[in-house]
Amino acid sequence: MTAGHPDTGLLHDLAGHLLRHAFNRGQHTFEVTFKGEGITPLQFMIVELVASNDGVAHWQIGEAMGTSASVVTTTLKPLIEGGWISRQNSHGDRRRIIYRLTKEGAERHRNLRPRLASSEDLLLEALNESERSEFKRMLLLVGGLAQAQHEAGENALTRNKGREKADAKA
Repeated sequence: MTAGHPDTGLLHDLAGHLLRHAFNRGQHTFEVTFKGEGITPLQFMIVELVASNDGVAHWQIGEAMGTSASVVTTTLKPLIEGGWISRQNSHGDRRRIIYRLTKEGAERHRNLRPRLASSEDLLLEALNESERSEFKRMLLLVGGLAQAQHEAGENALTRNKGREKADAKA
């Protein structure tokens, strides 16, 4: 132990330990940026997913977040009670529950979303732009998300090309 700090042994050589510290820092920067807004990082993740996927199902939210159904349920409850998100039965299958942003939720999301850049800047302030891109690329790889990101990018490109063709015909 030096000057009151414990010897961390090999902890600072372990990726999982370092990711835990980075995660905690991310939570803190979100809390600083969104203080007083009444939304947690997990809740914002769900709001972002619902905003991007109108009529998304419970299991799809959990899959996109990489978390369990129970975490999604617990996180959704205050969002539904707070008027951010509505819970509805699917028109095609009345047993299937889907989620949509309410008008108020969409407005609140629109107002909060631009502030994410400030939170990211605070979190990644020690990195330059090139390092930030590389860091995010590596996180995608480590998190097993690189292939999904690649496929999503291809789908977006395909959709955009389809839109360009439709616009050209109009």
